[in-house]
Amino acid sequence: MGGGEHGHGAEGGDFRAKVWSMTGGPNCRPKHWRRNTAIAMFGVFLVCIPIAKLSAKLEQRPHMPVRPIPSQIWCKNFGTKDDYEKEH
Repeated sequence: MGGGEHGHGAEGGDFRAKVWSMTGGPNCRPKHWRRNTAIAMFGVFLVCIPIAKLSAKLEQRPHMPVRPIPSQIWCKNFGTKDDYEKEH
């Protein structure tokens, strides 16, 4: 009645070899994992750097921020406080 005759009962044995997971199950250290991780990170940076540069190039702020924000450091479209006061 417990389902033992269908291959998933209490017959014992190592069940971990039959378990699948995204992390690899019993094989949690796949071959060349460091190289694969480095290649993936390089790909991420290769995609993100041009997007960040384009974002900084296109960023515009019609009003001076109340408090400093990090993009004021690298964005060329920011003026000084005096520039904003001259416009208004």
